[in-house]
Amino acid sequence: MDVGLAITGGIESLDEVNIEAVAASGVSRLLIGCYEDELRWEAERMAVFVRDAGRCGLHSYAIPWGYGRLLDPDPSIPSLYVHTWPQTLQIDSRGRRCPKACPNDPRFLEWFNSSMRTLAWLLEVDGFVWDEPSFHYSRGTWSCRCEHCQRLFRGSYDQELPKRLTPEVMEFRRQSIAMFLLAARAAIHAVDRRLRSIVMPPPLASSSFRYTGGDDWGLLADSAAVDAVSLLVLADDEPQDHYVARYNDAASAVAAKGKQIWVWATSDLEDAASVARLKQFATSLGAECLVIADYTNLVELHGLQQMARILAKLAQ
Repeated sequence: MDVGLAITGGIESLDEVNIEAVAASGVSRLLIGCYEDELRWEAERMAVFVRDAGRCGLHSYAIPWGYGRLLDPDPSIPSLYVHTWPQTLQIDSRGRRCPKACPNDPRFLEWFNSSMRTLAWLLEVDGFVWDEPSFHYSRGTWSCRCEHCQRLFRGSYDQELPKRLTPEVMEFRRQSIAMFLLAARAAIHAVDRRLRSIVMPPPLASSSFRYTGGDDWGLLADSAAVDAVSLLVLADDEPQDHYVARYNDAASAVAAKGKQIWVWATSDLEDAASVARLKQFATSLGAECLVIADYTNLVELHGLQQMARILAKLAQ
């Protein structure tokens, strides 16, 4: 099982990363947050960092964040696209625009695919991680009811798009996310067909997981757009047996489709027992890669040398 390290602090945090120490610890993969508004001006700076990591034997993966806010659950991530093209944003069940682009809007898809081709051309990465592609859902209010979603639903089900979340609407949203991932993979493969495509659905522990459109792990794993599915383990979830059972079910659904599982952990790895428990959990799921987040937080909590020792234990 490979060990990966997530770097999510943006462009400015790259200057603080000790690539040599990370590589020496046994880490083999870097997952790098690529923010829409930063990459517009700092793409070459990111490209230099990725090349430096490659010279140290590290495999890098890009995580596009903020792009129309479709791919990141954090509403604080800025997106110039959201402000520039409000007419392409999702419309919720109460008729309001949400600050989240619609994956079925052709104008957004054209812009997004062009952005991903550019990113794939600029960065010498091994693949892309699509982080929580989803439809809006909050307190029973859901999206999307834009003209494109209504037309596609009518063509698929020969009926008007309901104003409540029927089984047909739920399935339509799942299929829409799956089609979006196909388009995303096609965009990066237009540059390099060797680039891997990893999807990370919303966390299983989330109360709104079932309503995001990304809740069917089997459907995602069955897609030609997906090479691996990444399971997000929040620190508070690890000791709870009922979550572990859900993770096992999800991992089985992915394995049944012949795809790889990644485990992304947000634990601060405060002690040796926590490290051993996390490694055992990832191993039990048959994970190809265990990703630890985040470099900056780990260094602040433990210092560089202690962090390197922790990562080395995971990589053994």
